[in-house]
Amino acid sequence: MNSTKKISALLLSLLLSGVLLAGCGGGTGNSSGGASDTEQGKNIVIGTGQSCGTLDPLQSYDGWYAVRFGIGQTLTKLNDDFSVSGWLAEDYTVNEDNTVWTFTIRDDVAFSNGTKLTAELAKASLENVYENGMRGTEYFTPAAIEADGQTLVITTESPEPILPNKLADPYFTIIDTTVDMTNIADEGPVGTGPFVVESFDPVTKETVVVKNENYWGGEVLMDRITFVYTEDQSTLTMGLQSGDFDAVYNVSMTSIGDFENNESYRIVRTASGRTAHGFMNQNGVLGDEVLRQAILRYLDRESYCENLLNGEYVAGKTLLTSASVYGYDELTDINAYDPEGAARLLDEAGYADIDGDGFRETPEGEAINLRFVYYTGRPEQQILAEATQLELAGLGIRVTLEVHDTQTVIDMLGSGDYDMLCMSINALNCGDPENHMNTYFKTGGSYNSFGYSSAEFDSVMDELSVTADADRRVELVKEAEQILLDDSVCIYYCYPVMNFVTKSTVSGITSTPADFYWVSEATDVQAG
Repeated sequence: MNSTKKISALLLSLLLSGVLLAGCGGGTGNSSGGASDTEQGKNIVIGTGQSCGTLDPLQSYDGWYAVRFGIGQTLTKLNDDFSVSGWLAEDYTVNEDNTVWTFTIRDDVAFSNGTKLTAELAKASLENVYENGMRGTEYFTPAAIEADGQTLVITTESPEPILPNKLADPYFTIIDTTVDMTNIADEGPVGTGPFVVESFDPVTKETVVVKNENYWGGEVLMDRITFVYTEDQSTLTMGLQSGDFDAVYNVSMTSIGDFENNESYRIVRTASGRTAHGFMNQNGVLGDEVLRQAILRYLDRESYCENLLNGEYVAGKTLLTSASVYGYDELTDINAYDPEGAARLLDEAGYADIDGDGFRETPEGEAINLRFVYYTGRPEQQILAEATQLELAGLGIRVTLEVHDTQTVIDMLGSGDYDMLCMSINALNCGDPENHMNTYFKTGGSYNSFGYSSAEFDSVMDELSVTADADRRVELVKEAEQILLDDSVCIYYCYPVMNFVTKSTVSGITSTPADFYWVSEATDVQAG
């Protein structure tokens, strides 16, 4: 079947299944309604398909929400060009071999309980990461952390030329560890941000934050923000249209047109460091590189982005986004789109339809049924999963879809409980891909549960971790990316464009490339 006919069939199938329709959806379940500016103060409601499993910054990727919800802050902050600047630290210096970093903690910062932030308390917060977290050493390993007044000195076991970038990751959110943290998962941390937690429902994941009366960074304009979680894209769209939501994070590409050229809404778009990954678990039948190559060559990612995703995303090729400097136009994709070649690969390897049911068996005669796990908290996920299922059926590969909430899928990614798994991940979470590549692809990485191990890749990453020269770092990243391409490790579906759609009366909600920073003291709402 040629590409045009295949995509037409995919569009028809997806339309019939309702994936591309933003029509019927349940209510938000939010009784608080939208914005208000009353005697209770200024309140807004934000709808999001993303939320945390807990409010403990050290659990999974829950630290992102401490920053997104305005509860916590980090020593450093990523700018829109992925450069880094001070936040709770006003400046920093490093010795000649990049092993001793000295940070000057701002003298005017207080936690939400009124306690002044000192270097000693920042030290305790960082030590908490290594004592109670699981991923600290994937960023860096401290040999010593010392504090004197407002001066914090971090000595690392190995050279760490981009330590300020790593400390901008929300995993290193600075919290007051001197308080009782027994119930931090539900009550949230004591941070330095413009808001504090009023309530968190671990079942619905609805989170309410209120003004931090002790905020150090200026007047906080909002009194209360409610974050309502639903992975139903129709509910998010309809909630914004009905007024239940004042803002929605990442409106679907099939619905965002409803808000274009409409003076009642404001749309903030930004390129991001995200890549929609299609992980393939090598611990099962996908341990056969030939099968992985055939799958990669059969999927028409260009047409997915142009036709199914409304041209809002860029088709994937490399691990890192086309908007970065990491080789999208230079590296060689040995598994570029070639459906006839994909079928020929399987034929020659002995993958054949033995029982006549339309699906191939392995060369050993065993049935293939790939469990494809995905979530709907990001609008492209279901479209990509269903397109993959329908298209691979044409190759004779059976795929069974399995949808879960975002946190469950993150947990399954960590445990390896899948054959294929789709997840949108910010590969530039530190403004640099080193941490991402270590976490997901290096041998022993905390989310490398899918059986990939390459001594060549690990060696390149080891060199990258101690390399300070910026140009050399870029070349090493490209080398590592090429190894992943040559080893047919992962599907890089596309590079999402992020957005926030708000009522025109709402300001100060941001969509940034880092994707950490949503609300701040400047978030505001005016009477409509």
